[in-house]
Order: sequence, then structure tokens, then C-alpha cells
Amino acid sequence: MRKVISNIADSYGLHSLHREYSKNDQFKYVEDEVSKLNSDFGEFYDKPILPEVYLEKDKIENSYEKGKLKFLSQVDNGISNKDAVFHYSKCIDEEKNINVILIHGWRAKVLNRLEKVFLDSFIERNYNVYRYVLPFHMERSPKTSLYSGEYFVSADVSRTLKSVRQSVSDIRALISYIKDVEKGKVIIIGLSLGGIITNLICEVEGNIDVLISLFYANNLSFTVFETEAGKYIKKDFLKNNFSYSLLSKSWGVINPCLRKPILDLDKILLVSGKYDKYVLNKDTDQLWEKWGKPERYKYSCGHSGIVLSKNRIKNDVLYFIDKRV
Repeated sequence: MRKVISNIADSYGLHSLHREYSKNDQFKYVEDEVSKLNSDFGEFYDKPILPEVYLEKDKIENSYEKGKLKFLSQVDNGISNKDAVFHYSKCIDEEKNINVILIHGWRAKVLNRLEKVFLDSFIERNYNVYRYVLPFHMERSPKTSLYSGEYFVSADVSRTLKSVRQSVSDIRALISYIKDVEKGKVIIIGLSLGGIITNLICEVEGNIDVLISLFYANNLSFTVFETEAGKYIKKDFLKNNFSYSLLSKSWGVINPCLRKPILDLDKILLVSGKYDKYVLNKDTDQLWEKWGKPERYKYSCGHSGIVLSKNRIKNDVLYFIDKRV
């Protein structure tokens, strides 16, 4: 019964997702640029300098200051993405200073999917919460974009690489600010595409106290060519005779299963759904195995489990966190 419900929920979600799709061919491939981006892993994920942070304070409510935290992004990725953007809720009466960075999924229109699961519990614990806006999503979308996230993952090979690179850089810059200036602990939770970003971060950043990757995609090339979620992007690639093998090579630097975390595996929790139709078990299993099998919960649900199984996920994740902070 759970499989049937999960399949129905994921199928409905994918149908809704594809009501909006790029009307114009997004394909762009500049071989020299792509080769350069892939040539040096360390340079691609160069550690950002400590950012000069600006707070746009909105209000203080129930001992929490709320607003937006911004700083100049250190990766050039278009004018709308000049500033890194985090919506924050900071506890002003707590000294233990535990900070959670939430990273949403592809094509999110609002910052509510992870918040509905965890935010109340984090507020009860007096944690500070930073909700990152991925490049080309929400307020970081250019005016030409038809929908949130259209230009993040697309058949523009270099732009996708730069979007992932910028996401990792922005979040690492905030981690440096929290660790060096605020002197706090850091928990990172990513969902779906946010899970890929989370997984890549722990391969270059060891200054993390807990890392949770939920319903994570792994190899974006696989997602585009082998899952229903990527069908319109795949269409652009096929129309331009661009193969899966060439895309896998072109996006190698953003494939987390090709490397291992520098973070202690005891600090990592992976969460997957057995019946996920957005990201397939073949892909998620590969990462888990390549990484040396860190702790993993595999629920009898699909990608929609973040909604349908949210209480179980919340309790399991909070238990994992509480043992470590």
C-alpha cells in the first residue's frame, strides 16, 4: 500500500512539476570553458574568503530576530545572483549558538518544504536558522526566467556547473562567518538538489558539526537522462546530439560519488525513499556505497516522503542531531 501511495504522490508531483518547462532550447556547450572548469577540483571549490555580511532586519518576534542575511557572492553567475541570500531567524536570548543551514530543492518557489518539517522544532531548541536561496531561484531569478530554478539545472552545461559552484561557495562563506565570527556550531540540511549541494560541501569543508542529506540526487547527468524529472532537459541535449557519456564527463566535478567526504562519516546522515521517482535508488545507493556506507535511513516512501513521512523523518533527524550537538 505504501508503494502505491508513494507512486501516486510522486507521479502527481512530477506532473505538476512539468506544467512549467523551458519553451526555448537551453543548450549551450563551450568545450574549452567546460574543460577548464573540470581541470582542477581544488580551484573549482576554492575556499571563499570571510564575507562582509549585511543584515536586512525585518522584525523581532518571540525572542527571534528575523530578516535577510546577504553578502557579495564570490562566484560570478549573473547579475541576479550577485548577492548570496539567506533568510534568517536568529535567537537573541541563547548562548549555546547552534546554527542550522537549510538548502531547498530544485524549482522551489517558496522556502517552506524543509521549514514545515523542522522549523518549529529548531525554534523550540533555540537554534539559529539560515535558509539559503539557491542561484536562479525565487528572488535570485532573472526577469527572463519563466519559473524558479529554470536556469540552475539546464542544458547550458557551463551555467549549471557555475550554479553548483556558487552554491557551495556561498554556503561555505556563511559557515566561515558562523565559525570565525559567531563562534557557533553548524548543522547543514539539504533536500533533493539541495542534497547534492550538501554532499559536495562535505567533500571540501570539514568545519561542519552535523550534515543531513534528504532524498538527495547524486549524479545530475543520471538524473537528467534517466529520470522523469529531467525529461525536458534531456530533450534539449538529444536535440543537439549531446550524449549522456559526454555530459557525465562535463559534469564530473559536480558529481559527489566520484570523491569522498573530508568530514567524519559519523557526522553524516543520508535519507532516501525506496520508491522515489525523482531520484532513483541506483543513483542514491551508489553514493552511499562509494562514501563507505555512512548512517542511512531508507524509508518505504517516494520523494513525497518529505511531506507524507515528515513526522518520522523529523524525529529520526532530530535524534541524530541531538546525539552530536
